[in-house]
Amino acid sequence: MRPVDRAEYLGYTPAAESLRLIEHGLPKALPETLGGRHRCTPLSLYVGERLAAAAFARLDDVGRFWLDVWLLSPRRGGTWSLRSGATTPVDPPGADVLLPRPEAALLNGHVRAGERSRFNASPVPWLRRPFRWVAYGLVRLSAEVGAVRIREREITVPEHGMQVLAWRPGRRGLHADLLDHKGRPLSTLTLR
Repeated sequence: MRPVDRAEYLGYTPAAESLRLIEHGLPKALPETLGGRHRCTPLSLYVGERLAAAAFARLDDVGRFWLDVWLLSPRRGGTWSLRSGATTPVDPPGADVLLPRPEAALLNGHVRAGERSRFNASPVPWLRRPFRWVAYGLVRLSAEVGAVRIREREITVPEHGMQVLAWRPGRRGLHADLLDHKGRPLSTLTLR
């Protein structure tokens, strides 16, 4: 994932749109595809106890699809602050990320991990401490996966199967349980 400069024009305001997602959640209905009036749409949202991540799909001026991921952290007073962001082109080029998610056989398993990025969340950035790093990224989940459980928090997977996650990497990694639509465990994903 390539870090995004906050001054770069993306066709939407990342801070405002991410805050709107945190307050109201994902919209009930997403557009079937991007184009015309819909140049950008929210894909997924993860809100943890000390981190939040929002993912958006956008269509640029030349017709390429991009995936944008934004990392937010809480401020005093209950508000959220945009900390970092990254973008990556959809692979393969021209693929529509809003299509319904494929079966596990097409993904070669229940999950296909996408690119991830790291951000130093230390208030004193020149003191690099491993416990201050946070990681975030997108995963593509199969049609059999209904939810992802990280610690005690369950996240319902959107219809298109793209789920954004944010975590504090540890030495052993963080385990995310993939659950089916009835809440039974399917597999485990280790986030590092």
